[in-house]
Amino acid sequence: MARRSGHSEEELPFVALMDTMTNVVGVLIIVLVMVGINLARSVNKVLSDLPPVSIEEYEKLKKEFDASVPKEDPKKVEEESKKLEQELKKTTETLQTLDVTKDKQNVKLVDLEDLQKQIEQRKKERDEKKTSVEAMLAEVDKLKLRLDTTPVYAPPPATIVKLPNPRPMPEGAEISRFLVMGGRVLFLNEEQFSDLVEAELKRNESALAISKETVKGPDGKPVMVKDKSGRSSPQRKIVFDPKKLAAHFARVRLGSREVKVDVTPSATSPRIPMKLVPVQNAGETIEQARALISVFQTQLKRMKTNPKAVVWFHVYKDSIETYLAARDIADQMGLPVGWDLYGNPFYTRSLPAEYTVPFTAAAPKPGATAVTIAPPKTTLD
Repeated sequence: MARRSGHSEEELPFVALMDTMTNVVGVLIIVLVMVGINLARSVNKVLSDLPPVSIEEYEKLKKEFDASVPKEDPKKVEEESKKLEQELKKTTETLQTLDVTKDKQNVKLVDLEDLQKQIEQRKKERDEKKTSVEAMLAEVDKLKLRLDTTPVYAPPPATIVKLPNPRPMPEGAEISRFLVMGGRVLFLNEEQFSDLVEAELKRNESALAISKETVKGPDGKPVMVKDKSGRSSPQRKIVFDPKKLAAHFARVRLGSREVKVDVTPSATSPRIPMKLVPVQNAGETIEQARALISVFQTQLKRMKTNPKAVVWFHVYKDSIETYLAARDIADQMGLPVGWDLYGNPFYTRSLPAEYTVPFTAAAPKPGATAVTIAPPKTTLD
């Protein structure tokens, strides 16, 4: 009996523990029941506060929800986000290193516009040069063609020219002048034509002259001059009206078959010029002049008898060879010869000093000193 009583005393705390646990479990169950009731009430309250939803609205909301759900793998999206962040970081660093201000950007834009203009200008110049080069190439082709078709140049036979031998003009020389032009030699016979003009002036002196006077020397006496025949007579000075003089000689024809005489007063000198103008084909060719009975050789033979005679050639630029051939003929006859290059295809000489026209020389500038250069002496060659 004692053992059994002792065993009952040992089991008593376990029963108490079981009672305590049962009480706790019961309390928990009651709490859970209360929470469930409160949750049900809250759900009912939320549901009662929600507006009614139709089937169409529900389908629409469902589609929006499904669209908002990411379709990509979150890990993949995260990796791409990291890559984008790294690229953004690099781009930011690059922009920071540029350090370009607004003013600098404007300058660059202006430079770019200027560069564009320069490019357009260079293109224009290139097109112009291209056109020029093409024209030059075409001209080169033409020149090559002409060069290929040009015959070989054969030089003319050599011309023998004698070296000049200047000699003084003989005292009292009587010069006979020849005009060499157009490949022809023309005897001018200026003295004869001068006599014709003087005779015409004397016949019309009263109608053409403005004034007449006798030239007197320092002693007050008339100055005496000798004419061609050696007779002495008082020197006169006759002033003619230039307009009447020119009109008169325009009506009167003086000259010969080969030479026309023109008398037209000059506005730059009181002396009256006489111009001898050859007509077409006047004179003799060098072949004609070589004939013994030619006018050229006939005149040279007459001059040969006069020890004071001098042959003078006025050579126009187109007849140098003709002059050389005529010069050989004169040299063979032993006549003294002189020549000059003549700038006009006609010959001009002034009438004697007693025949003049009104002329007033320009007054020299104050302080200016007139410089007179003596003409070169006439020499033989």
